[in-house]
Amino acid sequence: MIRRLVLAEMRNRPGRAALLLGGYALGVAVMVVLLAVGEAMLTQARDRALLGGGDVIIVPAGITPEMLKAGGTNALFLGLEQARFIHRQILESPRGREELGISASSPILDGRLVRISHQGRAVQAIASAEIPSRAEAAGAAPRLLSGRWSDSRADRQWAEPSPEELYHEIDAFHLPYGSAVGDSTWAEWHYFNVVLDEDRWIYLTYMVGGRIGTPGEWGGRLLVTLRDADGTHRSISRDFEESAVRFDTTSADVTFEGGGSVVQRDGAYRLLGSADGVELDLTIRPRPHRIFPPSDLGGNGLVSGYVVPALAATAEGRVCLPDGEARACETVSAAPAYHDHNWGVWRDVSWEWGAASGESLSLLFGAVHTSESRDQGLFAYLVDDRGVRGVYRASSIGKVGGVFVDVGGARVEVPSRLTFTDSRRGIEVEIDIEDRQVTDLERVGARYFVQMRGTALVRLPGSPPQRLPGFFETYVDHTGRL
Repeated sequence: MIRRLVLAEMRNRPGRAALLLGGYALGVAVMVVLLAVGEAMLTQARDRALLGGGDVIIVPAGITPEMLKAGGTNALFLGLEQARFIHRQILESPRGREELGISASSPILDGRLVRISHQGRAVQAIASAEIPSRAEAAGAAPRLLSGRWSDSRADRQWAEPSPEELYHEIDAFHLPYGSAVGDSTWAEWHYFNVVLDEDRWIYLTYMVGGRIGTPGEWGGRLLVTLRDADGTHRSISRDFEESAVRFDTTSADVTFEGGGSVVQRDGAYRLLGSADGVELDLTIRPRPHRIFPPSDLGGNGLVSGYVVPALAATAEGRVCLPDGEARACETVSAAPAYHDHNWGVWRDVSWEWGAASGESLSLLFGAVHTSESRDQGLFAYLVDDRGVRGVYRASSIGKVGGVFVDVGGARVEVPSRLTFTDSRRGIEVEIDIEDRQVTDLERVGARYFVQMRGTALVRLPGSPPQRLPGFFETYVDHTGRL
């Protein structure tokens, strides 16, 4: 009966019937589309591969994973600072794996503009990239229709470099860049210190500097500073013309022909040096994970860089030091050592710096000052053999005076104690100074450079205090003000 009524209505009013049928069909179609879109969005939200996989996603501050995937101006040119360091020394460090339960971290390069050329035709494209083994471990590997997808040599070097690859990568030399090009105050150096015994240590500096690339206006220097058992300091240096200096922007190696070299192989540094009665042949072996990554310091146009490949290390080998008219040689075995690397311009620059290490912990702190950035806060960093323990910010460093040193006829007050705290994260550091060496730089501000040896007492919430022997540096001005 209903069927006959429908057919009769369609014959009697065909236009109205068609309109009614079309309206119903359109409504049903819209509902089908909305349900399909909703189902697709739900499926994508559950797909770990679309957002990089894993249980935790790390993105630049203020950015969400959805913004990165959507693209647009909000997602262009964004990246994680120190991504390699975060991956190696935090996420996939022994602490990250064993204490935090991280099985793998999968870095993603997403939305990078590239230029592709084929048969003389060039087009711009947006490219993405992942490390196959890490993507698979994080549950984000794509489903391959054909071929294979596996780590390349570059993938392995990025994610898990050998010790030799790691130290060449972070400890390589540089050419002057930015405003430092042609600046005569450009300098770059490897710095090592080695504690021979409780009362004796040596500072070693392998430096290149000047107007690099300009014939006759740059060169190298080997600087050896000795602290003797009676408390006296001696500095011995040897300069080298540019033709005798060789360094590489892809390597930690530097050579002063006929006078010394630093060669890194298999994660160990071989040091050779010869200068006015000093002969040394040492091997420095960094402790695993006791690293501070390459970083740009300062600001306001200041070109300054810093990396610490070995906050804690051991030294072995042989050292011959001048002893009056003779030369005394000794064997060095399992001696505490430290190594950092600096580069940049150093006109009217001063800094606060310290590095201290014990068997279970290393401390690094510092700040670079110019006349425009005198009030810059202090940065502090804790690390051990299992990876990073913490990063801290202190507003300033406190200096307790009371020790006076005669320097070139001037009576200069220098610190007997350094202190700083990060109340937000709870770290407290007190450093008692046991030895100090003061150098007059003969300039108007921050005139006296103070190198110190002492012990840092580090207090952390929930942990017993730790005493870490180390070396520290600061500046005082010509008025004696700390």
